[in-house]
Amino acid sequence: MYLHELTLEQKSFAEEHHGLVHAFLRAKKLRQDEYYDVIVFAYLQSVQKYLLRADLQEKYAFTTIAWRAMSRDLSRHQHQQSRRPMAVSIDETMYGSERLTRAEQIPGYDQTREWLDAITFLEDIADCLTGEQMDILHLRADGYSIREIAVRQKRRLREIEDIRRNFRMTVSR
Repeated sequence: MYLHELTLEQKSFAEEHHGLVHAFLRAKKLRQDEYYDVIVFAYLQSVQKYLLRADLQEKYAFTTIAWRAMSRDLSRHQHQQSRRPMAVSIDETMYGSERLTRAEQIPGYDQTREWLDAITFLEDIADCLTGEQMDILHLRADGYSIREIAVRQKRRLREIEDIRRNFRMTVSR
């Protein structure tokens, strides 16, 4: 049953029995600030259902209908919460250990972190370089000598050395 706008009769009935929501939270030892929103919609649906169905009014007290609905929604909520993955930090210390973090327990974590730091550093450098400087850097990384790069780029050796010098000044900043 979906919750629809309450009629005046339903609003009055809901207000009259609203203490049931608080009694439910107290009986279940639930914090109102955490669970009120979970419970109140089931309560309001119970109000509508109870007032619309005479057969329920003949067989049950309203408290029974509302209590069951609130219990059902609480159970659904708790089930959904238990299925939600828990977020943990890899930088927190392990339970039972004051020295080791979760990261230190992951095989190869230090090498992976160093590799990622190196990639980040290289990306930062690449952002500062011109396309020409990047081309020369790639050729140098591939093993070409400065002379071979000059021939390949159809430039004088002096120009390539100037570009490399500018590259070093850029990187050292």
